[in-house]
Amino acid sequence: MMFLKWRARRILPLVVLACLGVSWEAGAYCTTRERIQLRNEGVPPLEIDRLCAAPPQQGVAPAVPFPQQMPRPRFASMCVTNAGPCPMAVAMPVGASCACYTPWGAVPGVAQ
Repeated sequence: MMFLKWRARRILPLVVLACLGVSWEAGAYCTTRERIQLRNEGVPPLEIDRLCAAPPQQGVAPAVPFPQQMPRPRFASMCVTNAGPCPMAVAMPVGASCACYTPWGAVPGVAQ
């Protein structure tokens, strides 16, 4: 007799949740207290998740992949030419065309 009471008390929460689960189809969930009670009754975590219609809980939340970021463009402050380097008044992306101005005219170069 004592065994039947103990067993009924362990199974009762499962039966109640199974019956309520039919009416919870749209927004099924369990409160924290209900989850704790089920765990204390010895119900495995995956069964609790199934009964409460929640995705299985795992130790670590799945990592959301970050969108691939473009590398930050590097900027140069020197223009390198065949006649030598010269400072630029405005920073430009590395590899952009630039010119150094000499007494004999502009000499084309590359920003570095």
